[in-house]
Amino acid sequence: MLMSPLGGVDQMSWVITSFMVAMTIAMPIFGKVGDTLGRKWLYMSGITFFVIGSTVGGFAESMEILIIGRAIQGFGGGGMMVTSQAIVAEVVPARQRGKYMGILGAVFGLSSVLGPVLGGWFTGGPGWRWGMWMNIPRGIRR
Repeated sequence: MLMSPLGGVDQMSWVITSFMVAMTIAMPIFGKVGDTLGRKWLYMSGITFFVIGSTVGGFAESMEILIIGRAIQGFGGGGMMVTSQAIVAEVVPARQRGKYMGILGAVFGLSSVLGPVLGGWFTGGPGWRWGMWMNIPRGIRR
């Protein structure tokens, strides 16, 4: 399981909390920078942060390193979330924008629900590290 090799039952809540806090911090930063310098490269940097965080988390040998990896993932995830919404607002005509924003919201909502479920399955099955590794090929492919 996760806590046996890494120790730190008392730090387990930080695995999720670090992601959410970093995501919350990233959103206004990415939003402001995207408005000023452009969104495409910023969206790609969000993917890069997420892949780096997944790599750090996948190689973690302690709870502290796993928490750092999850924070990096969260920073990238927050960046991807806010820049993808801004890109849709920029390129989709106003009449269709609600539809596409709804689709984006559904994807982010579904990801928030399925992520922990899949993480639990990986932990009980092939191993919790696979929950990190599976993000890397998808992120690099982008």
